[in-house]
Formats: sequence, C-alpha cells, structure tokens
Amino acid sequence: MAELSPDEPRPVEPERHVVARADGTTFAVTHRPGPAGAPVVLVVPAMGMPAGYYGKLLTALADAGLGAAVMEQRGHEAAGGSRPGWRHDFGYADLVDDIGQAVDLLGEVAPAAPAYLLGHSLGGQVGSVYAATNPDRLAGLALVAAGSVHWRPWGAGFLAMSQGMGLLARVVGHFPGTRVGFAGREARGVMTDWARFARTGRLRFGSPPVDHGPALRRLTMPLLAVSIEGDGLAPRRSVDGLAAMMPSADLTRIHLDVDGIDHFRWARSPEAVVATLTDWLG
Repeated sequence: MAELSPDEPRPVEPERHVVARADGTTFAVTHRPGPAGAPVVLVVPAMGMPAGYYGKLLTALADAGLGAAVMEQRGHEAAGGSRPGWRHDFGYADLVDDIGQAVDLLGEVAPAAPAYLLGHSLGGQVGSVYAATNPDRLAGLALVAAGSVHWRPWGAGFLAMSQGMGLLARVVGHFPGTRVGFAGREARGVMTDWARFARTGRLRFGSPPVDHGPALRRLTMPLLAVSIEGDGLAPRRSVDGLAAMMPSADLTRIHLDVDGIDHFRWARSPEAVVATLTDWLG
C-alpha cells in the first residue's frame, strides 16, 4: 500500500468516540478514518500505557493510507474510568470485552473497512484471545513486541518475580507499578491473570475460568508477529512463544533491528513497524 504523495489530501482529523461499559464506566476510541475501502488498524495498548502514547503511530498509519484507531485501556482512561483498587477490579476477560466493544464501534463508523487488530505487549495477549474467540470480526491480527510470559524460557527468577507481583496486587488491592518500576497502577485481577499465564503458560481466565488454548490453536487468520532487537520485555523467544500458541494461523514472522526503538519507543518512531505492517497488508 503506497504512501500518500505530497499532492494528495491529508487524512482527516481524528474522531473521538466514547464507549459505555455495562458497569457504568466509559472509554474512548480515537479513530482516523482512511480512504474508502482501506483497512482499519485498531491498536490495543500495552499494560499501563495511555492511548495518547500511540498518537504518532496513528498518524503514520493514516499517512500510509490506512484507517487507524486506538482504544483506551481499562484503568488508564483519560476520563470516565475508575482507578484500580479494592472497589474496582477487573481482569483479562474484561479487557477482551473492551476490545469487542471497540471493534463493534469501528464496524459502525467504518462498516466497509476490514478490521485488523494490532496488539502491543499485554494488548497482544488479550488481542489474541479476542481474535481466537471472534474470528469472524477481524481480517487479521498483528502482534508487535507482544509475547508469552511463560516462565520456562525466562528462567526460575522470572517465575518468582511474576508470582511476587501477583501476590503484591492481591495484598495491596492493586498493583503499584509506578512504585516498583513495572507498568502503572494495575488491577489485581489483571496481575493475577498475568501471573497465572507466567506460571502455567496458559491463557486461562474469566469467571468461571476458561482455557482459551483450544480456540487459539484453531485460529486460522493471517498473523503478523514482530519482535524488536534489544527488547528485554518481549524478546524473540517470548514473541515466538505467543505466536506458537496459534499454530494454525497464517504466520508472517519479522524481527526488526532498528536503531532507536525498543519495547515502547517503536510507537514513537513507528516508521519500521508501519512499513512492515503495510507490506503484510499489501
């Protein structure tokens, strides 16, 4: 898909749509409409990341001739949400539900646009489950710096750390990520599910708990998995591990070795990722 030339009209300004959840909270989806018939890429943020962090990525996707959108992560809304704590808790299942509402919204505002999910880190984990359980709603799934946190490739030290984080969240009522230097203020349910994934290697969550492994293994849609050199939070083995949970998918596996980007900074310097994505879509 070619980039817009200087003589062509620039993408329209982003639209902000507010989505209401069943619990009375809301979250926003920022959408840059693309040309008629162009795919729309929905970005699902990493743990603790505000949607605004992905502004340059949305601009770059729009400049490449795509529709682009980013959803706010539960617990990290600019307005309308609730801070994680004893009175407000949620887990992976709720994050998957939010993705479903965001995809439904895009189906309303851009009904002719094939929808692709771009999951970053945690967003790739929950995005994979959404894709596996709703394969008819998406045209494809892209994972960028998103991997499995199963402890075996990481070692016993990671197992101990991950279980300690889950325990801390359950004791405090939330995970104080800004104090410990990992993520932000996160819900104890999210950290419990994350720690279970680290311990068991399975994406099993919800009430009652559901093991989504079988659905992931059945997924056959196009899958792009991108790892980044020097990414200590989602190294190659981790990205390979998450992709391997979807063995029936039509996998395109890319490793980027680009100066100046890492687990987070690729979204602020998105040229290499956007080029990879548009090649894959093309």
